[in-house]
Parts: sequence; C-alpha cells; structure tokens
Amino acid sequence: MKRYQGMVFSQARKAFLTEEEAEDFTQEVFIQTYESLSKFRGESQFSTWLFQIARFRLTKVFKKKKLPIADWQEDISFVADKTGPSVVEILDKEETSHTLRSLISKLPKSYRMPILLHYFENKPLKEIALDLNIKLNTIKSHISRGKDLLRKWWSHEIEG
Repeated sequence: MKRYQGMVFSQARKAFLTEEEAEDFTQEVFIQTYESLSKFRGESQFSTWLFQIARFRLTKVFKKKKLPIADWQEDISFVADKTGPSVVEILDKEETSHTLRSLISKLPKSYRMPILLHYFENKPLKEIALDLNIKLNTIKSHISRGKDLLRKWWSHEIEG
C-alpha cells in the first residue's frame, strides 16, 4: 500500500472535489485490491492491475451518483464545449466510444458524413467537399452544426 498509495491518490484527487473524498476512494481501492489479491495472475505489472481496479471502481462510483468523470485516457476535444470546462467524459473508453458513435448515428446524414470523414477517417475538408460534391463552406457549416448537436446531446448523456 505504501508503494502505490500516492499513485492512486493522485488520480483520485483529479476526479473528486475534496481531498477527503479522494482519501476515502483510495482506501476503498486498497480494500478491494486486498480482497482480490487471489485473482492477480501476474500477467501484467501489479501497478497496472491496481490502476485498472481504481478505474473500474471510479467508473462505478460516478455512474451510481450520475456524475461526470474527468478523463484520464482519451481526448475527444471536438465534442468539448469551448466556453466551458475541459472535456467531461466517461473513463471507460469502450463506453465513451459507444456513446459517441451512438450520438453520431443520430445526426442528420448531411452532418454525420462530414464528421465521420473528417474526424474518424482523417480526411481534409477540401477532399470531403470534393467527395460529397458540396461547397467547402457548406461542409464547414455542417461539421459545426453537427458538433453543436453532439455537444448538446453529450451533455444530456452525462447528466443522465
């Protein structure tokens, strides 16, 4: 515990508003880790396994409270609200990806296609305009409007 306490606490401190909450969370992670020691197979470093326990526990806590979780892993900044705080995401990458793709699938096709081509296939805007036979400014507008819808929907997903 002495060896890894700082690592878990520093990550918990990023996620919780108070130091007390971070301390409580850290203690809970170590209790769960101790109770799960027989399941550690040694296929990864102990610190990796411990961090994974902390991540899953944090996800569970925040889902139960229906609170947003600050991302430790991945950036989906194109959904971020530029006027508000930094991107608020769910820690679990698969769930984040699934939620984001689900929201994108709900977009009108005129917004969805440019967003998919630009952000997921890394195509330049000019190439997308040529491929879809749409003016460049229209592509920019569709992406902007699509991102606005995604931001709105994303905030509703996070808030529950």
